[in-house]
Amino acid sequence: MGSGNYKYLLITSSNFPKGGAGAAYLDLFCRGMLQAGYSVNVFLTRGHAFGENKERILRKNTTPEGIPYTYLGLSRRPSPPLFKLADDFLTFFRLLILLPKLVYKRKETKILVYHIDLIHSILIYLTASLFRIKVFTFVPEYFYKAQFKGFNNKIKWFNFILTFDLCMPFSDGLIVFSSFLNDVFLKKGIDKNRIFIQPNLTDFEFWTPTGKMEEFTVGYSGSPGKKDGLPDLFRAVSLLKDKFDINLLVVGDSTFGKSMIPALKTECEELGISTRVVFTGLVDYVKVKEYLSLCRILAVTRPATIQTKAGFPTKLGEYMALGKPVLATNFGDVEKYFTDGEDIVLADCGDPVSIAGKLEWMLSNSLQTKKIACAGRDRAIELLEYASSVKRMSGFFDQ
Repeated sequence: MGSGNYKYLLITSSNFPKGGAGAAYLDLFCRGMLQAGYSVNVFLTRGHAFGENKERILRKNTTPEGIPYTYLGLSRRPSPPLFKLADDFLTFFRLLILLPKLVYKRKETKILVYHIDLIHSILIYLTASLFRIKVFTFVPEYFYKAQFKGFNNKIKWFNFILTFDLCMPFSDGLIVFSSFLNDVFLKKGIDKNRIFIQPNLTDFEFWTPTGKMEEFTVGYSGSPGKKDGLPDLFRAVSLLKDKFDINLLVVGDSTFGKSMIPALKTECEELGISTRVVFTGLVDYVKVKEYLSLCRILAVTRPATIQTKAGFPTKLGEYMALGKPVLATNFGDVEKYFTDGEDIVLADCGDPVSIAGKLEWMLSNSLQTKKIACAGRDRAIELLEYASSVKRMSGFFDQ
């Protein structure tokens, strides 16, 4: 076991071990901790919510690598609001029972927190503060108020910002995904030694190049919303459609609830590219890799917003691990870690003309883009490979 013989309890509202970017991150983190000799138990404050998956989900289970996880509430997240409220009460009650048990083991236990609601945060941080249990918090993102429209969404905003401002500063350590978040906490008076920056994690063994024959010019994966810049990519494709035999593969959809694809198809029709864009819908992790392997270029064209400055896309490491040339916009920390023309190709945020221009260059310079792809993979391994990254993080927990 790792230094100090600590047992780590990871508490999260994210899916685990599968079901979106958050789940993928936490799975890699736990696997990395296990490889480094640490014990991790995962407790989920929300039931599984990912697409139309109707497989039976056990309340207690273990990953293939041996990481135990438990749903504190229902194992599947309900849709009706009243059922969600009842589920939240059940979760709170079970968390209330779980935390006092840690008091007698506080010298051997540390709590890790990833994306939980305010009421659960208060309970965790209060217990930890009273009984001197160390808490480390993952901070993968930041939201701005304008994103939350309508009464229910305003509640979500206050839930986020109160947790961020009132609870997170009580953490013994903060694992942030960007220099933007690092600066936010420094301005709040948090000591720099209590902050650890790790952009994301990638499993390069899983995302190895497949060598499959390419069928699509450009590939995109993730939640296909405006915040990820997909409309700008559509417009860029429309600008090139008369010059190149270009097509686009969009992998993914809304992870829970109403599909985004019908509106996106309408947008493509209006741009005259409906025959150039293929949508896969929501697919599992293995299928994502298979689809992206069919693409010549992989794109992440996020706009410049507070949210994109604060986060770091999971897909960037996965793209590069596949050995594909990556076209990205210059949002957040991308320019801090990667160099345009050396290990990535960068376009201007929110500018379809700039994106189209860079795509045109990549399509016309295949030899250079292959070199960029190789250099990008090497750089991404240094920055994002999960086992070595988690080992560095474990040193932060042990200090």
